[in-house]
Amino acid sequence: MHLRSIPVLTAVAVLSVSACVNPPPSPPPVQSKAEAKPVAPKKGVVSTISLTTLFELHQAGRVLVVDARPGFVYAFGHLPAAVNWPRLSFDSTAARHEAELKQAVASDRVIVVYCTDAACPDAASVAQRISTLGYPVSILEGGFAAWKEADLPIE
Repeated sequence: MHLRSIPVLTAVAVLSVSACVNPPPSPPPVQSKAEAKPVAPKKGVVSTISLTTLFELHQAGRVLVVDARPGFVYAFGHLPAAVNWPRLSFDSTAARHEAELKQAVASDRVIVVYCTDAACPDAASVAQRISTLGYPVSILEGGFAAWKEADLPIE
């Protein structure tokens, strides 16, 4: 009985030693979203943007912020200088807002759409429609709730 267990112990010891001598390769370092450099989305493409990146762009005056919530909700508070372009009135006000989009792109500003929170579909809907007009657009991760939770200024 003792003799039969010796080869098993030897095999376990050999495997343990070989794992120490030849450790598995470590995975490449993962760059967090906060460390990643913001990349301007391509024309007509919808992407997402972090709260940190939006705040930096906002402070630098390099963003056109579009609030996709209904007008009465916008009136209760919104990001500073945000343009209200609700999903339900998108088509009827597209011509007026397209001039703002053209001006933003011409002045190298990023177009960002937000809604109430991550579960609100209005930002994605408005962003998709803006992209079909041929403009690059990003959606704020977490929406207005994330902005407010970070205790950032609102109007």
